[in-house]
Amino acid sequence: MNLNLSLYDRDMNRISVIGCRFESCMWSEGYNTTQPFTLELQANEEYKKKVKEDCYVGRDDRKTLMVIKTVRVKDGHIIATGKEAKRCLDDVACEKVIPAGSNLAEAVRNAYDTSSKFHNISFAEQSLGVTYDHQISNKSFMILCQTMCQDTDTGWRVVRSGKKILAEFYKPEANPNRVLSERYGSLKVDSITRSTENQKNVAIVLGEGEGEARFRVRVDMSGGAQKLEMFVDARDVIREEGESDSSYSARLKARGIEALLEKQGTLVCALNPLPKEFGTMYDLGDVITVLLPDYGMKMQARITRFTQQSQNNVIETILEVGNITITR
Repeated sequence: MNLNLSLYDRDMNRISVIGCRFESCMWSEGYNTTQPFTLELQANEEYKKKVKEDCYVGRDDRKTLMVIKTVRVKDGHIIATGKEAKRCLDDVACEKVIPAGSNLAEAVRNAYDTSSKFHNISFAEQSLGVTYDHQISNKSFMILCQTMCQDTDTGWRVVRSGKKILAEFYKPEANPNRVLSERYGSLKVDSITRSTENQKNVAIVLGEGEGEARFRVRVDMSGGAQKLEMFVDARDVIREEGESDSSYSARLKARGIEALLEKQGTLVCALNPLPKEFGTMYDLGDVITVLLPDYGMKMQARITRFTQQSQNNVIETILEVGNITITR
């Protein structure tokens, strides 16, 4: 397997076929996070003219796009860094309030269609039947999608669609036949990380008022486990004129849920898969069963992130399954 890359302008015109002619490439995709990208090239005349910030990079074996945000030229090399093209939606503000109980895909698309939008990017017309149970607003569309998707175990991606760029949601169902194990020879365990250092499961959200009279909402996501509490200062969530206590509480609760999504425990299993299986037999977002008898573990989890490092025509692939600690 080789990484065959192409460079595109903002209108998805291919302006250079890079192919495998690069020094190194680090390509990472997240199920409902936005992952980084790095490409190192020889600074020849073509690349010095064409490799610019805000260009897109695509692969012939994947639909996902990367966007270049920084280009550095030094000592005969070009180092282009960026992220998945989801990053573009961090520059578009969602000012529309999405009410609790909304259909996720439809609500985000409708809100985006009333925004200033990003050039050549639109949201697909789809309905996964996934609802978001909390009110949400006043975020960039990247953070909006990440927040809603992480809470509902939904994936989202930004992909090529002819001359257009399409943002879409997806949520693969579990397949009992996707079983991976070192003993089967289908993978190698690279690392296992467990941590509760970052974990909180109860948010005490503080709104308007002072002292003991301050309006507060308790958001409990402990599920009967040991309560790990944190305070969330939400003084910036201002009660609107005539707003009821229940409406204001709902907005504070939404802030607490967002804060707790950033305070998850970590159980990550990093795997080296068989090169010919990843991307064909299973892919990012698929639910797989991982047998880890040496650790007394059997995990059924989504592939939440993958990273491929390519250098000298050698590609190393790392998959991550489990709960990744989210940092923004």
